[in-house]
Amino acid sequence: MAVDFSGKAITGTFCTRISPGCQHCYASVINKRFGTGLEYTVPNLAKHEFFIDEKILAEPLNRKKPARIFVGDMFDLFHEAIPFRLIKQVWDVAAECDWHTFQVLTKRAQRMREFSQWIAGDDHISIAERPRNLWLGVSAEDQKRADERIPLLLQTPAAMRFLSVEPQLEAIDLTPYLEDPVYEISLVICGGESGPGARPFNLAWAESILEQCKAAGVPFFMKQIGGRPYASKDSPSFGYSTLVFREHFMKDRKGGDPSEWPEHLRVREFPQSQLPRLEVWACKSNPSPRLLHKTKQLY
Repeated sequence: MAVDFSGKAITGTFCTRISPGCQHCYASVINKRFGTGLEYTVPNLAKHEFFIDEKILAEPLNRKKPARIFVGDMFDLFHEAIPFRLIKQVWDVAAECDWHTFQVLTKRAQRMREFSQWIAGDDHISIAERPRNLWLGVSAEDQKRADERIPLLLQTPAAMRFLSVEPQLEAIDLTPYLEDPVYEISLVICGGESGPGARPFNLAWAESILEQCKAAGVPFFMKQIGGRPYASKDSPSFGYSTLVFREHFMKDRKGGDPSEWPEHLRVREFPQSQLPRLEVWACKSNPSPRLLHKTKQLY
């Protein structure tokens, strides 16, 4: 999305690590190399102030072709240092651009719920008037984070709710949440870790999530098998090792090419209400004047 919460005087977004899924944060690496030169650490947070670039914020209003817009691929919209009044400006743009679909993914589910409660008391919007084109999702890299964040997501009003099980670090049971009779999960995205230091990804974990989604009738989207996939003896993919993948199948180091996966994992489903392809809008992180750029389409 065309929103940037930047640092003082120079371009670059910022965040801080909050759980094991953040350990090898790609955004921190990009920011250190091409942005402010700072890693995403708590001490460095004090060197930033957060604001909205009004010109970039207005970009979705000027884009008339419907699109799915991912909000903040380089930061967490619900970071504790971002005031609710700034988040509400993003909310208002999403509500006004009803021809687009906005997707927000967070690891800070508690703060997202608190923002929902805060905005419900605003004179200009009520829970019943929640933007119907706004999807809310949480990351769940392990069972602990799933059990902490998903209930909070289910307590937060949203047009659609989705889960990002990426990078998946262990086997996860999502059944209680996928089969909730009142609140619906509309999509589960799954993936292994990629990049330097990527942790191993057992394909049996993804196979389990896929089966859970099938049983509950929830769309499953296999995003990537990561840089270090392997298959345990209880997996239909047994015999595929990291070494085999790399030498014989995986030209894509991120494991993002479905043609290089075991066939049964080549599943990329989406909710029936098909929407335009997803695009990520961000502010280019370099010392030059702000330049809007569009990354490659993810789905």
